[in-house]
This record gives sequence, C-alpha cells and structure tokens, in this order.
Amino acid sequence: MQVNIGNWVTLMALLWIGFSVSVLEGVANPLKGHGKGKHGKGKRWAVLVAGSMGYQNYRHQADVCHAYQVLKKGGLKDENIIVFMYDDIANHTQNPRRGIIINKPNGPDVYKGVPKDYTGDAANKNNFFAVISGNRSALSGGSGKVVNSGPRDTIFIYYADHGSTGFIGMPVGMYVMAHEFVKVLKAKHAAKSYKKMVIYMEACEAGSMFDGILPNNLNIFVTTASNPKESSFAFYCPDSYPPAPPHYTTCLGDAYSIAWLEDSSHVMQYGDMKFNNDFLATYIGAPPYTSHNENAYSFEPSTQTRRISQRDAHLLHLKLELQEAPDGSDEKMKAQKKLDGEISHRESVDKGFHLIGDLLFGEENSSTMMLHVRPPGQPLVDDWDCFKTLINTYESVCGTLSSYGRKYTRAFANMCNAGISVEQLKAASLQWAGVAIWVMNVDVGLGVNEIVGLGVEILDGIGSWALSKEFKEVACGWDCMHAYADAVSS
Repeated sequence: MQVNIGNWVTLMALLWIGFSVSVLEGVANPLKGHGKGKHGKGKRWAVLVAGSMGYQNYRHQADVCHAYQVLKKGGLKDENIIVFMYDDIANHTQNPRRGIIINKPNGPDVYKGVPKDYTGDAANKNNFFAVISGNRSALSGGSGKVVNSGPRDTIFIYYADHGSTGFIGMPVGMYVMAHEFVKVLKAKHAAKSYKKMVIYMEACEAGSMFDGILPNNLNIFVTTASNPKESSFAFYCPDSYPPAPPHYTTCLGDAYSIAWLEDSSHVMQYGDMKFNNDFLATYIGAPPYTSHNENAYSFEPSTQTRRISQRDAHLLHLKLELQEAPDGSDEKMKAQKKLDGEISHRESVDKGFHLIGDLLFGEENSSTMMLHVRPPGQPLVDDWDCFKTLINTYESVCGTLSSYGRKYTRAFANMCNAGISVEQLKAASLQWAGVAIWVMNVDVGLGVNEIVGLGVEILDGIGSWALSKEFKEVACGWDCMHAYADAVSS
C-alpha cells in the first residue's frame, strides 16, 4: 500500500500518529526495538474507549474496534488491551451486516475478536478511572482487567465520542470532567506507574480537556482532534465521498481517527512537548512504513467532499432513515416524527440557552458572555467544582444535555467565571423550562419529544414576556406557569 501525502503538515501529522501507535504496537518501523536494550523491557498497555451508545453513533465503536485490531496485529496481548464500549451496534436491527462492524466502505470486520471488557452498564466513568489507576477494588462489573503497569511501561489511551467543552461522556452514567481526568493522570504519574503515556482523543472541543490544566512534566503527550472551541468530524458518511455502502444510514468512522490526522490543520497538542519533539525527530525525512501486502486494518488517506460535524451526524442519520423507509409505511411515519423531533429539539435548545443568557447577563451582553473563549494556555474555568455544579443544576431542571445541547457547555464555565450563582441559574432555567413542564403535567400529557417541539412555538411568545418586569417578579413555580398559560390563551 502506498500513501500519497499532499503536504508537509499532513506528513508530519501522519508520522507522529504512526509513531505514537507503532511504538505501542511493535509493528515494523525504525524503532522496532523501542522499550528494550539499555532502557530495559517494559510492557505496552492500551485503553480504548468508545464514549457513546446507539446505532446513530456507529462510528465511535467502529473506531475503537479498528484500533484494537491495529494494536493486536502489532503484537499487544489481549491481557494488556482494555476495551470500553457499550456493544450495541454489531447486532443492531439497523445494521445491514448483522454481527459485523466495518470502519471503512466495504472494509473488513473489525469487531471480530474484540475483548468485551467493559460493556453495557460497566462502561462508565468510575470503571474508566479504576482501570487507568490499576485499582481493581474500585471496579463494578466488567472483566476486571486494569492497567497494572510499572515504571518501565508505556500506556496508550484512545477515546472517541462527541465530547464537549470541559468534559467527555461515557456510554453510561456521569461525565468525565477535565479536572477529574487530569487528577487521575497526576496520581498515576506520582505512583511511578509508567514511563511514557500517549493520549489520543477524538471529540469535539477535546482541547478543553487539557489546555491550561495538564502539566508538562508528567511525561504525557496528548494529541486531540480539535482545539478547545471547535468540532471534530465524522468520516465515511453516506452522502459524502467516499461514501458508506448502500443501506448504511450512519457514518462509519471519524476523520481524525480514520485518516490518521489527514485533516491536520486543527490537530492540537498538549503536555510534554519535548516528548513530542523526540518522536518527530526520529521520523523526519522517513516515509511511513510501507508493505507490499495490503494491510486489512490500514487506510489510505482520502479526500472527503463534505465534512460532517460530530453533532450533525445524528441529524444526517435521521434524514437517511427517512429516505430508506418505504413510502406510506409506519416506518416512514416514525422516521419523519423522529426527524421532526430532533429538529425541534435543536431549535428549542438554541432558544432556551439564548433566553437564559438574556436573563443572566442582559440582552446586550448575553452573546459575548455566553460564548467567550479564553486565550490559549488558560483553563476553561477557574472553579471546576462550580462548573460541574452549574451543569448539574441546569440538568436537574431542563433534563440531561443531549449531544447537541453540549455545544453550549462553555456557557456554564463563563457563568462561573462571571460569578453567577446556582440560585440565579436555577431561576433562569426554570423560566425557560417551566411552561413546557406545566403543559406536560397539567393539561395535555404530552411526551418529552412533543414537549421539546412545543417549546419552539411557545418560546417565540415567551421571549419578550419572560424578560419583562412582570415575569421576573413572579416566583417561578406553578403560579408562574398558570400566569403564562392565562397570558397566551387570552
């Protein structure tokens, strides 16, 4: 297989990723003897995490399964590869090739042989931290495998999911907050439990997990698919080139993972820069390893005609579901309802956060305060406990943030930095969510999706009234809901 590299920046990125993976794989390369000789022989460990669930997120588990195959082919033992994934897509009813997962169009089955270490409810934050820490006693469910590493060992952590500003998700349970993750890494370093560590993170706003908070003296190098303020992108999607095969209604992979940093203009690096420079210097002037035999788990760089944001990939999936459903069928009606619900949900979330910003900061300052991005090198937020608390406060009123809603989590950090209290956010959130709650519980008995859709319509009316003196003087509870109901019905 030959790799055609279009520019020097892409070459450097490919070389770096080729190294960071091959040093853990032990594949044929100029550093085949890494970890041996005068430096002593250490074990190589890998933790692979797909942070999502659901067929619409096919690509994340496909990425992780492919990563397992690459590492396994490179010589890592199953006992040293630990996999987190919900494991709900291979045999999903929508999967055109039941029992098989592919990571590129007409590609090989990357699912076969993947260890089922932490699946279903065991794919959670507590187990993720316990595995990295090597703490078996803290595990709940799963295979029991942990990174039981020593001072000569190398560790590779790979994560793929939607992501958000300041945290990443797991298939089940609580978010992995940036400061908590870095705390686990610091403890691992303090325990002298590794020689070098590489973290490779495919997620939106992934840079916010490390920027300004990861020390540069932990012998950890991090590379992310995005900086602290941008999306990462899905790849091999049905309406792009190269497309997914017929009848696939979901993207097969992610651009950063599939092309090994082919789209390298937004690749971000954090941690020990000397560690990074040593790796790159080894490869300057040398092409990536080329074999005369086709590697079933390799990818030639491709040019995709259209980039699909991680958050828009779900919308694309719903549109394709609608196209695939037979005309006049129940499936068609259900698919249309799901698509309409998602569109309404997004409009509702947009208007809701704009309203909350107006209530907290005033209409003139709302956009600036809610969307402010700190300079590179500064952490997202000064008080991480405040950040976590405000997110929990919002979710207790308005429900769990969807993958789309997570685009607004920077707003919570800015609220903390501006001194907004829990009580202030709760009051503003109640004003946004209250009308829908009242309608659902008192009058109509609609489900959550219907309420989300209704929110778009009522927000047009609630906007100016919610900002008025009369609304703000009403205690936002049932009386507030009845007051607004009377107002809109008169």
